[in-house]
Amino acid sequence: MLLGLEVTIWIVLLLYLVGMLGLGWYSRRRAGSQSGYLIGDRRFGSSMMVMHAFGAGTNPGDAAGVISGSVQTGASGVWVSWLWMFGTPFYWLIAPLVRRMRCLTLADYFEERFGRGAAALYILVASVGMVICLASVLLATTSTVQGMMGRATTPDADAWFLGILIVSTLTFAIYCYWGGIVAAIRTDFIQGLMMIVLSFMAVPAALNMPSVGGFSGMRETLAAASQGSENNLLSIFDPNRFDWAVVLLLCIQAPLSAMALPHLITVCGAGRTEWEGRMGFAGGNMLKRICTIGWAILGLAWLAHLIQQGVEIDNQVADAAFGDSIRALLSPVAQGLMLACIMAAAMSSGNAFQVTVAGLFSENLYRRYLHPTASDHQALMVTKVVGLVYVLVSLLMAMAMRNLVVAIMAYFTILALVGISTAMGILWRRMNQTGMYVATIMAGGVYVYARFDMPGAIELAERLSLNSLWYLLIHHGPAVNIGAPIAAGILGGIVGSLLTRPPDPEVIERFFTKIYTPIGQEDRLNLRLDQAVPASQRWITWGGLWIVKPTRESWIGFLVFLGLCVACVVTMLLLLRL
Repeated sequence: MLLGLEVTIWIVLLLYLVGMLGLGWYSRRRAGSQSGYLIGDRRFGSSMMVMHAFGAGTNPGDAAGVISGSVQTGASGVWVSWLWMFGTPFYWLIAPLVRRMRCLTLADYFEERFGRGAAALYILVASVGMVICLASVLLATTSTVQGMMGRATTPDADAWFLGILIVSTLTFAIYCYWGGIVAAIRTDFIQGLMMIVLSFMAVPAALNMPSVGGFSGMRETLAAASQGSENNLLSIFDPNRFDWAVVLLLCIQAPLSAMALPHLITVCGAGRTEWEGRMGFAGGNMLKRICTIGWAILGLAWLAHLIQQGVEIDNQVADAAFGDSIRALLSPVAQGLMLACIMAAAMSSGNAFQVTVAGLFSENLYRRYLHPTASDHQALMVTKVVGLVYVLVSLLMAMAMRNLVVAIMAYFTILALVGISTAMGILWRRMNQTGMYVATIMAGGVYVYARFDMPGAIELAERLSLNSLWYLLIHHGPAVNIGAPIAAGILGGIVGSLLTRPPDPEVIERFFTKIYTPIGQEDRLNLRLDQAVPASQRWITWGGLWIVKPTRESWIGFLVFLGLCVACVVTMLLLLRL
């Protein structure tokens, strides 16, 4: 044993990390320019794009978060990752529009559509959300490794937490500094395949534990533990966190959050054509939905085991459950592969976040305001340095938060605050810069108030005799936390736009012509909007809306992925009844 792990595990981990660092070093050749570093010069095929979307969207926080949530609240923990579930079919529709923006960063979209001030506001809000997002990745990686080393509940647990956190952060920060998004996509392909296999490898071992006794034994244990409690551990709905209203609102919020992801441009646009973008964004994330089933079952089996062992479950035990279960269930070689996979997942996801957030600053602040004549090499160096600063801030945030599930839910909601404006800017021509400001500020203000002063809101509703609002706050508080900011943002965007001057018609015409001109047909970019999108192709245009008729490829893809999402939920329900 060496530092709590068998020597075999260290050997496997060391070989894997050396290989990944070597891949990052090798990728420098493709990341020598700003375009290459940020989007890989748009050269990747479907398989790479699928695994990139899967890898960028799948980090240790997903597996560890679902298992932690399942240990805390039962089957409803599946929504820690599935909160993006029913946004997946919309990814098929979103991807071509994002690819057709022909932008290097998502802030380029905000500047082109709304102005420089809107781009700066987007960078601010998105950066806050992505700091918390990367903090959740670091927390999950650290908690899992700590659990695998058996150092989660020892007296020196805090010292081990800080040590593992700092070492893992430095590893992927260096890797990203070398290889940019090219290294991330190549790592995603390798660790994505491993994550799919390893997501299900531990499940049979967990179910076959004597303390669990298969699906039937697990169900009996969890059903018995649920008696006398308002939370049914075998239900995918939890009255305290994921009730039906929360899940319904998550279905609405998911596409909005996705529309604000800084790495949305690379996930949709690093491929050669629109097809690669669609298959990557929708297909890669669908793989994650399927893997989530394995994570949830593993978490439930481990919960049954803990109940049978008489372990008192708290946040610390829940967050370490992934690492604890892997250490108990897998062989040393498999543990080494799983640990390597966790580190690679952290590296690839953190890499994507680090590159894209840093790109926002270098492209949309440094080149716009500080040094407009900066060379490509100068911009690239700023991107790399800002990326390191971003990682450092995320590291400090991880030290401060320490709660994995709370971190995941926080960044998911914060991104939706600006995702509202992204969606409205694409769907509604009347949306202007003021509308973007008002939408973001109102959504942010309501989110902060609902998140941090719910008792005050309940007291105010009671004092004003607003009985319906009081009932909602009391019985559906988590749903209000999600729905109120969305409603406030949409209302703010509409009112702010209608009460101020309309956007420049030439800017609007040019923008909408661009996003409805397919890649490879650039000669059509000079057409007027009514020529690029003739009346026969328009679907909804009243009130300033501009929505074209979906193509057959769009309809079929949307329905296929919607069906796959429903199939995942049905599969989970059936497994809970075995």
